[in-house]
Amino acid sequence: MSEFTVQKHSPLTSHTRCAHDTLALLGGNDRIACDRLRVHLDFSGEAVVFSRFGAVDPRCYPAGFYLYNPLTTSVYHIDVKVQKFEVKADASSRDLQDVHTTIVVNFSLDGSKCHEVVKTVGTDFAARIILPAVEEVTKASTALFPVEKVIQERPKLKKEIEDGLKVRLAPYWITVQAVSITNISFSHDFSRAIEQKQVEEQNVQRAEFVRQQAQKEGQRQLALAEGQAKANRLLQESLKSSPEVLQMKALDKWDGKLPVYMGSGSVPFIRLEQGK
Repeated sequence: MSEFTVQKHSPLTSHTRCAHDTLALLGGNDRIACDRLRVHLDFSGEAVVFSRFGAVDPRCYPAGFYLYNPLTTSVYHIDVKVQKFEVKADASSRDLQDVHTTIVVNFSLDGSKCHEVVKTVGTDFAARIILPAVEEVTKASTALFPVEKVIQERPKLKKEIEDGLKVRLAPYWITVQAVSITNISFSHDFSRAIEQKQVEEQNVQRAEFVRQQAQKEGQRQLALAEGQAKANRLLQESLKSSPEVLQMKALDKWDGKLPVYMGSGSVPFIRLEQGK
Protein backbone atom coordinates (compact mmCIF):
# COMPACT_ATOMS: atom_id res chain seq x y z
CA MET A 1 0.00 0.00 0.00
CA SER A 2 1.61 3.25 -1.08
CA GLU A 3 1.91 6.26 1.17
CA PHE A 4 2.25 9.79 -0.08
CA THR A 5 2.63 13.34 1.15
CA VAL A 6 2.42 16.69 -0.60
CA GLN A 7 4.57 19.53 0.67
CA LYS A 8 4.73 23.13 -0.49
CA HIS A 9 7.80 25.31 -0.22
CA SER A 10 5.96 28.15 1.55
CA PRO A 11 2.27 27.56 2.16
CA LEU A 12 0.21 30.70 1.75
CA THR A 13 -3.24 31.53 3.01
CA SER A 14 -5.54 33.53 0.77
CA HIS A 15 -7.64 36.15 2.48
CA THR A 16 -11.03 37.67 1.82
CA ARG A 17 -11.69 41.19 3.08
CA CYS A 18 -14.50 43.69 2.85
CA ALA A 19 -14.99 47.36 3.65
CA HIS A 20 -16.49 48.28 6.99
CA ASP A 21 -19.73 49.73 5.66
CA THR A 22 -20.30 49.82 1.92
CA LEU A 23 -18.26 49.47 -1.25
CA ALA A 24 -18.71 51.49 -4.42
CA LEU A 25 -18.07 49.82 -7.79
CA LEU A 26 -16.42 51.68 -10.66
CA GLY A 27 -17.40 55.06 -9.24
CA GLY A 28 -21.10 54.41 -9.83
CA ASN A 29 -23.97 55.73 -7.76
CA ASP A 30 -25.20 52.27 -6.71
CA ARG A 31 -23.75 50.83 -3.54
CA ILE A 32 -23.68 47.17 -2.55
CA ALA A 33 -23.85 46.01 1.04
CA CYS A 34 -20.61 44.67 2.46
CA ASP A 35 -22.08 41.28 3.36
CA ARG A 36 -22.95 40.74 -0.29
CA LEU A 37 -19.51 41.49 -1.75
CA ARG A 38 -15.99 40.40 -0.85
CA VAL A 39 -12.50 41.35 -1.95
CA HIS A 40 -10.21 38.38 -2.75
CA LEU A 41 -6.49 38.95 -2.13
CA ASP A 42 -4.23 36.41 -3.84
CA PHE A 43 -0.50 36.26 -3.08
CA SER A 44 2.40 35.68 -5.43
CA GLY A 45 2.94 32.02 -6.22
CA GLU A 46 -0.78 31.31 -6.17
CA ALA A 47 -3.48 31.44 -8.78
CA VAL A 48 -7.23 31.59 -8.31
CA VAL A 49 -10.06 29.89 -10.12
CA PHE A 50 -13.67 31.11 -9.82
CA SER A 51 -16.70 28.90 -10.19
CA ARG A 52 -20.02 30.72 -10.68
CA PHE A 53 -23.19 28.73 -10.16
CA GLY A 54 -21.10 25.53 -10.41
CA ALA A 55 -19.50 26.43 -13.75
CA VAL A 56 -15.71 26.93 -13.69
CA ASP A 57 -14.57 30.16 -15.33
CA PRO A 58 -12.56 29.47 -18.50
CA ARG A 59 -9.41 31.12 -17.21
CA CYS A 60 -6.92 30.98 -14.35
CA TYR A 61 -6.45 34.34 -12.65
CA PRO A 62 -2.99 35.45 -11.50
CA ALA A 63 -2.22 36.97 -8.12
CA GLY A 64 -4.12 40.19 -7.43
CA PHE A 65 -7.28 41.80 -5.95
CA TYR A 66 -10.66 40.47 -7.05
CA LEU A 67 -14.28 41.24 -6.17
CA TYR A 68 -16.78 38.42 -6.08
CA ASN A 69 -20.16 37.51 -4.68
CA PRO A 70 -19.77 34.67 -2.16
CA LEU A 71 -23.42 33.69 -2.58
CA THR A 72 -22.95 32.72 -6.21
CA THR A 73 -19.20 32.20 -6.60
CA SER A 74 -16.78 29.59 -5.24
CA VAL A 75 -13.05 30.30 -5.14
CA TYR A 76 -10.29 27.70 -5.61
CA HIS A 77 -6.76 28.60 -4.50
CA ILE A 78 -4.13 26.91 -6.65
CA ASP A 79 -0.44 26.77 -5.73
CA VAL A 80 1.60 27.17 -8.91
CA LYS A 81 5.03 27.03 -7.24
CA VAL A 82 7.22 23.94 -7.32
CA GLN A 83 5.83 21.36 -4.90
CA LYS A 84 7.18 18.16 -3.39
CA PHE A 85 5.30 14.88 -3.67
CA GLU A 86 6.66 11.78 -1.90
CA VAL A 87 5.49 8.22 -2.50
CA LYS A 88 6.54 4.89 -0.97
CA ALA A 89 6.01 2.54 -3.89
CA ASP A 90 6.40 -1.23 -4.09
CA ALA A 91 7.53 -2.95 -7.28
CA SER A 92 9.17 -6.11 -8.61
CA SER A 93 12.43 -6.52 -10.48
CA ARG A 94 12.78 -8.36 -13.77
CA ASP A 95 13.58 -11.56 -11.87
CA LEU A 96 10.50 -11.07 -9.66
CA GLN A 97 12.26 -9.90 -6.49
CA ASP A 98 10.40 -7.41 -4.28
CA VAL A 99 11.79 -3.86 -4.43
CA HIS A 100 10.61 -1.13 -2.05
CA THR A 101 11.34 2.45 -3.08
CA THR A 102 10.72 5.98 -1.88
CA ILE A 103 10.13 8.33 -4.82
CA VAL A 104 10.18 12.12 -4.50
CA VAL A 105 8.64 14.11 -7.36
CA ASN A 106 9.08 17.85 -7.71
CA PHE A 107 6.31 19.24 -9.89
CA SER A 108 4.43 22.41 -10.71
CA LEU A 109 1.08 23.26 -12.28
CA ASP A 110 0.73 25.33 -15.42
CA GLY A 111 -0.38 28.71 -14.07
CA SER A 112 -2.36 29.46 -17.22
CA LYS A 113 -4.23 26.13 -17.23
CA CYS A 114 -5.04 25.57 -13.57
CA HIS A 115 -8.74 26.12 -14.30
CA GLU A 116 -8.60 23.06 -16.56
CA VAL A 117 -7.15 21.03 -13.69
CA VAL A 118 -9.99 22.14 -11.41
CA LYS A 119 -12.59 21.43 -14.06
CA THR A 120 -11.33 18.00 -15.19
CA VAL A 121 -9.67 16.61 -12.07
CA GLY A 122 -10.44 18.78 -9.05
CA THR A 123 -8.22 20.20 -6.34
CA ASP A 124 -7.18 16.75 -5.05
CA PHE A 125 -5.17 16.09 -8.23
CA ALA A 126 -2.20 14.78 -6.21
CA ALA A 127 -4.12 11.77 -4.90
CA ARG A 128 -6.15 11.24 -8.06
CA ILE A 129 -3.50 11.75 -10.74
CA ILE A 130 0.07 11.91 -9.41
CA LEU A 131 -0.10 9.03 -6.92
CA PRO A 132 -1.33 6.34 -9.36
CA ALA A 133 1.04 7.65 -12.03
CA VAL A 134 4.06 7.31 -9.75
CA GLU A 135 2.99 3.81 -8.69
CA GLU A 136 2.43 2.58 -12.23
CA VAL A 137 5.56 4.14 -13.74
CA THR A 138 7.72 2.90 -10.87
CA LYS A 139 6.45 -0.67 -11.31
CA ALA A 140 7.00 -0.56 -15.08
CA SER A 141 10.49 0.96 -14.79
CA THR A 142 11.71 -1.33 -12.01
CA ALA A 143 10.60 -4.41 -14.00
CA LEU A 144 13.21 -3.52 -16.65
CA PHE A 145 16.12 -4.25 -14.30
CA PRO A 146 17.32 -7.47 -12.61
CA VAL A 147 17.44 -7.05 -8.87
CA GLU A 148 21.25 -6.83 -8.62
CA LYS A 149 21.21 -3.92 -11.10
CA VAL A 150 18.56 -1.86 -9.31
CA ILE A 151 21.14 -0.23 -7.06
CA GLN A 152 24.10 -0.45 -9.44
CA GLU A 153 22.15 1.29 -12.21
CA ARG A 154 20.15 3.63 -9.98
CA PRO A 155 20.64 6.67 -12.27
CA LYS A 156 19.15 4.74 -15.20
CA LEU A 157 16.16 3.67 -13.10
CA LYS A 158 15.66 7.26 -11.96
CA LYS A 159 15.69 8.49 -15.58
CA GLU A 160 13.19 5.81 -16.64
CA ILE A 161 10.79 6.91 -13.88
CA GLU A 162 11.27 10.63 -14.59
CA ASP A 163 10.73 10.27 -18.34
CA GLY A 164 7.67 8.11 -17.77
CA LEU A 165 6.09 10.59 -15.34
CA LYS A 166 6.68 13.53 -17.68
CA VAL A 167 4.74 11.77 -20.42
CA ARG A 168 2.05 10.53 -18.04
CA LEU A 169 1.34 13.88 -16.29
CA ALA A 170 1.74 16.31 -19.20
CA PRO A 171 -1.90 15.91 -20.38
CA TYR A 172 -3.03 17.19 -16.96
CA TRP A 173 -0.90 20.38 -17.19
CA ILE A 174 1.47 19.05 -14.54
CA THR A 175 5.17 19.62 -15.23
CA VAL A 176 7.66 17.23 -13.62
CA GLN A 177 10.70 19.24 -12.59
CA ALA A 178 12.77 16.43 -11.05
CA VAL A 179 12.52 12.91 -9.65
CA SER A 180 14.65 11.46 -6.85
CA ILE A 181 14.91 7.93 -5.49
CA THR A 182 15.66 8.56 -1.82
CA ASN A 183 15.53 4.95 -0.64
CA ILE A 184 15.71 1.42 -2.08
CA SER A 185 15.24 -1.70 0.01
CA PHE A 186 14.52 -5.38 -0.59
CA SER A 187 12.78 -8.22 1.20
CA HIS A 188 14.36 -9.56 4.41
CA ASP A 189 15.32 -12.89 2.84
CA PHE A 190 16.90 -11.28 -0.17
CA SER A 191 18.78 -8.78 2.00
CA ARG A 192 20.24 -11.70 3.97
CA ALA A 193 21.15 -13.44 0.71
CA ILE A 194 22.95 -10.30 -0.45
CA GLU A 195 24.89 -10.10 2.81
CA GLN A 196 25.85 -13.78 2.54
CA LYS A 197 26.96 -13.29 -1.05
CA GLN A 198 29.08 -10.32 -0.05
CA VAL A 199 30.72 -12.39 2.68
CA GLU A 200 31.45 -15.19 0.20
CA GLU A 201 32.87 -12.74 -2.32
CA GLN A 202 35.11 -11.26 0.37
CA ASN A 203 36.33 -14.76 1.28
CA VAL A 204 37.06 -15.52 -2.38
CA GLN A 205 38.94 -12.26 -2.72
CA ARG A 206 40.92 -13.02 0.45
CA ALA A 207 41.79 -16.51 -0.81
CA GLU A 208 42.86 -15.08 -4.16
CA PHE A 209 45.06 -12.56 -2.39
CA VAL A 210 46.73 -15.31 -0.35
CA ARG A 211 47.25 -17.38 -3.52
CA GLN A 212 48.83 -14.45 -5.31
CA GLN A 213 51.11 -13.76 -2.35
CA ALA A 214 52.17 -17.43 -2.26
CA GLN A 215 52.77 -17.39 -6.00
CA LYS A 216 54.93 -14.28 -5.68
CA GLU A 217 56.89 -15.87 -2.82
CA GLY A 218 57.40 -19.03 -4.88
CA GLN A 219 58.62 -16.97 -7.81
CA ARG A 220 61.01 -15.16 -5.51
CA GLN A 221 62.38 -18.43 -4.07
CA LEU A 222 62.69 -19.88 -7.57
CA ALA A 223 64.59 -16.83 -8.74
CA LEU A 224 66.96 -17.16 -5.77
CA ALA A 225 67.50 -20.88 -6.45
CA GLU A 226 68.11 -20.28 -10.13
CA GLY A 227 70.56 -17.53 -9.29
CA GLN A 228 72.41 -19.76 -6.81
CA ALA A 229 72.50 -22.65 -9.28
CA LYS A 230 73.88 -20.41 -11.96
CA ALA A 231 76.53 -19.10 -9.58
CA ASN A 232 77.52 -22.67 -8.59
CA ARG A 233 77.69 -23.74 -12.22
CA LEU A 234 79.93 -20.82 -13.10
CA LEU A 235 82.15 -21.57 -10.11
CA GLN A 236 82.43 -25.23 -11.07
CA GLU A 237 83.36 -24.34 -14.63
CA SER A 238 85.96 -21.89 -13.43
CA LEU A 239 87.48 -24.52 -11.10
CA LYS A 240 87.73 -27.04 -13.92
CA SER A 241 89.46 -24.57 -16.17
CA SER A 242 91.72 -23.16 -13.42
CA PRO A 243 92.75 -25.65 -10.63
CA GLU A 244 94.83 -22.88 -9.08
CA VAL A 245 91.59 -21.21 -7.98
CA LEU A 246 90.70 -24.25 -5.84
CA GLN A 247 94.16 -24.25 -4.30
CA MET A 248 93.86 -20.55 -3.53
CA LYS A 249 90.47 -21.10 -1.80
CA ALA A 250 91.97 -23.94 0.26
CA LEU A 251 94.91 -21.79 1.32
CA ASP A 252 92.53 -18.98 2.23
CA LYS A 253 90.73 -21.31 4.66
CA TRP A 254 93.89 -23.07 6.04
CA ASP A 255 94.82 -22.09 9.60
CA GLY A 256 98.51 -23.02 9.15
CA LYS A 257 98.36 -26.31 11.08
CA LEU A 258 98.99 -29.69 9.47
CA PRO A 259 96.45 -32.40 10.17
CA VAL A 260 97.37 -35.39 12.36
CA TYR A 261 96.38 -37.79 9.67
CA MET A 262 95.90 -37.19 6.03
CA GLY A 263 96.40 -39.53 3.17
CA SER A 264 95.01 -41.08 0.04
CA GLY A 265 94.65 -44.70 -0.83
CA SER A 266 96.67 -47.23 1.20
CA VAL A 267 99.69 -45.01 2.05
CA PRO A 268 98.83 -42.78 5.00
CA PHE A 269 100.74 -39.71 5.97
CA ILE A 270 101.56 -39.52 9.66
CA ARG A 271 102.65 -36.23 11.10
CA LEU A 272 105.78 -36.49 13.31
CA GLU A 273 105.97 -34.29 16.32
CA GLN A 274 108.99 -32.02 16.31
CA GLY A 275 111.56 -32.29 19.07
CA LYS A 276 110.87 -35.87 20.13
